[in-house]
Amino acid sequence: MKILTILGTRPEIIKLSPLIPLLDKEFEHTIVHTGQHYSYQMDKIFFEELELRDCEYILNVGSSTHAKQTANMMVKIEKVLIKEKPDIIVVQGDTNSTLAGALTASKMNIPVVHVEAGCRSFDKSMPEEINRIITDHCSDLLFAPDNQAFKNLINEGINENQIYIVGNTSIDACIRIMEISSYDILKKLNLEKNEFALLTIHRQENTEHEKLKDILKAINEISEKMKIVFPIHHRTKKVIDNYNIKLSENIILTPPLGYKDFVGLLFNSKLVMTDSGGIQEEAAVLNVPCLILRDNTEWGYLVEIGKNMLIGSNYNKIMEKVEVLMNNKTLLDNMRNIRAPIKVGAAKKIVNILMEVNTNL
Repeated sequence: MKILTILGTRPEIIKLSPLIPLLDKEFEHTIVHTGQHYSYQMDKIFFEELELRDCEYILNVGSSTHAKQTANMMVKIEKVLIKEKPDIIVVQGDTNSTLAGALTASKMNIPVVHVEAGCRSFDKSMPEEINRIITDHCSDLLFAPDNQAFKNLINEGINENQIYIVGNTSIDACIRIMEISSYDILKKLNLEKNEFALLTIHRQENTEHEKLKDILKAINEISEKMKIVFPIHHRTKKVIDNYNIKLSENIILTPPLGYKDFVGLLFNSKLVMTDSGGIQEEAAVLNVPCLILRDNTEWGYLVEIGKNMLIGSNYNKIMEKVEVLMNNKTLLDNMRNIRAPIKVGAAKKIVNILMEVNTNL
């Protein structure tokens, strides 16, 4: 069977990293990189650190509006699919690259496999939520990470026979990188374990000028009590620079980090504040308290068991929740000590299922 995997962003590269070598081993496998993320810090470094081979196709779509970017991807992906004639295509997650790959393949009657299917925030103002829903309904085989994702798909009318609960490949990726992670970043930034918080902000809804200004007002105040390390996403930096948003001197800014350095920081942090879905999972694996800068999350089960906490994305909510945690060490310790029901081996399960069902796709 000929499989073609489409990816385009940092999270997809990370989450597909345990799966790609297995697909290479068992199938005729082609990788297409859309170029949605294209800088060294956001792309190439992850292939190097995760020891992944080069892609056969790099489409270089770059940045644009959602519509233009997705359309450009579809035009270029279609040309590749016509040339390669794959039996199935694999997409992961909820990016524009995911959506473009699924839409293009389904319109060409090529079966679509969606890794990390069924995740829902139930907030359609998020572009990622639209991407997830449409991709799932274009897909022929859906690999759900957990029971809740499975239920979401069933509730939307997807045939149960198309869905497999396999866990999440991001867990495999995080465990794998821990074995080779470097803690030189702590020395470089003059940090000690559990004496700093980690911060990431990148989602479209949080990087609008007024919203970002409100979030960073709270972060500035929190930094007066605890060092904060802020690897800054290009989109976020552009808004900060354009609107001259002031940051406290207690916030340590870095460029986007490689996966090894980031996981090293995350593992050694006192807590992480983030709007990233992937980091919510990684924090759970590493037992780091995760405060989610959103009002909803696609990883609701981690909030329900108390492992992660929704703290919102406005000044008052953030300050209210964070001050309680900072003044009560027991609460943070309890979050750290809760064991998440995490399953390992998702990538291997996916490959085994593909080998079993390939004749029926």
